[in-house]
Amino acid sequence: MKLQPFIKVIRRCCVIPLLLSSAAFGTEFYSVDFAAGYNPVTQQAQTNLTAQGFSPGLLDGILSSETLGAILAFQDMTGLPVTGVLDNATLAKLAITTDDTPPVQNWHPIPTQDEIDLLVATSAYADYVANAPGVNLDIPGLAILDAMNQSADAFGGRRPGQPMHTDRGYKAVSACLKTGNSATHWSDLTLHYYCQMSLPRACYSSAIGHKSAEDVQLSRTTAYEGCAKGELAWSSEFNWVVKNQPLVFQFVMFGQTHAFNHEQEQAVINTFYGVKYPGDPEECRLKRPRRANDPVDGSHCLANKTMLKSLVGKGF
Repeated sequence: MKLQPFIKVIRRCCVIPLLLSSAAFGTEFYSVDFAAGYNPVTQQAQTNLTAQGFSPGLLDGILSSETLGAILAFQDMTGLPVTGVLDNATLAKLAITTDDTPPVQNWHPIPTQDEIDLLVATSAYADYVANAPGVNLDIPGLAILDAMNQSADAFGGRRPGQPMHTDRGYKAVSACLKTGNSATHWSDLTLHYYCQMSLPRACYSSAIGHKSAEDVQLSRTTAYEGCAKGELAWSSEFNWVVKNQPLVFQFVMFGQTHAFNHEQEQAVINTFYGVKYPGDPEECRLKRPRRANDPVDGSHCLANKTMLKSLVGKGF
């Protein structure tokens, strides 16, 4: 089984310049300190520059000196003003768009079990170096969106006023998003998907975040296997996952902070919460709950936001 179907061919990617605002596309500028935090679009910029032969350093979403050097080198080589700022001309040279969030689709089919196993076996998700095979993965967007809706309806995770809402379910979702556990090494899509699992996630949560019956903390893959086989506490509740969305669960939960295409994951999340205009801070605050390290300025619905804390990688 080849990894190529999973490897993103960079067709369109948004890039944040050295001083580009996370509240607007290409119009406002902030200090270097503001831009120095983790930003998923910076991470995609690093991938894009790497694909074109430059060396932006680790694909970690941090606007490092190596990343700035890659931007400067790219501008110099292509005859652009060497400013370190990704203005419209530089964006055009990089074949970068700043379109609104794309409509959700299955950018990649639902993976097979063999494909997921191969990605995990090759450490694709855990590798943060340039040209890692798990960087910028296309996602089965519609399938993930359907799974999130299915989970929200089954366990009451909708916000107040929506059909199928329950106080217990929504409280569980909100508390999950605000927790500090695993907050810095789970992608947005991973966390929002996971937090809709108010009941069946108990087995998995206990295994990866607390203690299993064997008094050890398990990796994500080992925890899934133990819960799916009925070997861990609360496995009976986890049967809902195994029955309804095993492949989607594994694909999303095994992903690392840099693995998914960030525009695609934000499109799925925003569509799930009913956010029509991600750039509208008021709509974003009203409809989409914040995760623990989301920005507080209403920009957390955007792909090019700057997180309050840096996301970091973590193995299986």
